[in-house]
Amino acid sequence: MRALLLLLLLLPASPAWADAPAPLPLEATEAVAFPVRVDRIVVRGLTRTREEVVRRELPFGAGDTIDEDTWQFGATRLWNTSLFGQVADSIGRVVGTGEVVATYVLEENWTLNPLFSFAIGGNAAWVRAGASDNNVLGRFIELGAQYERFGAYNGFQAWARDPRFLGNRLDWVVIVDRLVRPRPDFADRRLRIGTELNGLTWNDRLRLTAKVEALYDVLLPVDGSDDSGSPRGWAVLSEWGVRIGRVDTVRVRQRGVSLEVRQTVVATQLGSANGFGQGWLELLALGTLGERWNLGARVQLGIQGDAPPYLQFYLGGLTVVRGYIDNFVRTQRYALLNAEARFTAFDSHWISLVAAGFVDTAVAAQATGGVQPMLATGVGMRFLLPWMVKTGLRVDGAVPLLAASCTGGFCPNLSIGVYQFF
Repeated sequence: MRALLLLLLLLPASPAWADAPAPLPLEATEAVAFPVRVDRIVVRGLTRTREEVVRRELPFGAGDTIDEDTWQFGATRLWNTSLFGQVADSIGRVVGTGEVVATYVLEENWTLNPLFSFAIGGNAAWVRAGASDNNVLGRFIELGAQYERFGAYNGFQAWARDPRFLGNRLDWVVIVDRLVRPRPDFADRRLRIGTELNGLTWNDRLRLTAKVEALYDVLLPVDGSDDSGSPRGWAVLSEWGVRIGRVDTVRVRQRGVSLEVRQTVVATQLGSANGFGQGWLELLALGTLGERWNLGARVQLGIQGDAPPYLQFYLGGLTVVRGYIDNFVRTQRYALLNAEARFTAFDSHWISLVAAGFVDTAVAAQATGGVQPMLATGVGMRFLLPWMVKTGLRVDGAVPLLAASCTGGFCPNLSIGVYQFF
């Protein structure tokens, strides 16, 4: 995610593809009826991305017989890589030879980007700065690193990702970071080393996840005093998950439904319990209406056993419910709903303006007993750069509708972040 203000300063005078030689004219073709056998695949418009990356995403090859669903799924996969700002596909029979040719004319996104991510809301703020490239050497491999400032604390993060590990539809991520997360009673300074492997199948509608993380946490005093006596210890997380369904991206709009469930087992040295289990569920549903509307909803459920405070769930305006202060409630069981209506007011190659209206609500079992409801509504604007990867600025104004949410004097509350909220 990138912030708009920095990126506008770095816009090239013309896109990289503007200086590329003009492609050869397309062959004259006649319409074909599905199912049809594809004799040849032609890819045009690439300047940095290797052609094998494009061909690897397609669910068919030369010599295969395909139906219309398979043909459309090829373009969907190319959009979902986020490497391309435009995907134009056509299939036809060459006049004179009778050869059936599938043609893809692509416009590449800028992938070597500065990172400048931030969020402000709920009486808290953080900022990250660094750089990443999700198409290193044109191979669709991502490398990135960034510095973080969260309140008065410094941190760093570095990662590597291969979305097509070993040439298969396996998404492998390795991440190392040392970040600090302020909480009401302590600040959690965490060193994390983790790896995650996601396998895609069934036309990418089924994703299986396995993740392992090793954590070393130090619970710092909130007043910034000497941390020599602060509690500290290791934790190891083993997680398994499954996602059914798929949410696809076409420029600045999204559509699709997915349900993801994750189960985590945690062993820890820090706290009264030596280990606990955790379950998490997320349902995403997004759809398009006409040429400009995008409607979306996110449902989350979380539940865990006897977890120490630093590993419990925290809900607030910086994360899931806009309009509330950060860390508004600490809980081991919660349910939340975010719903948005987005309207693309302006859309061009360089920038898109998307207005949004939203409702955020949650209910959580408090650690001290009782149930805490949360409800807020508001409007916002997204300033997105379609030609770059998940890039833009989000500004939301949220009004909490429950009196208890006004703790800290933030009623209403301005929430600022990068890209979309979900």
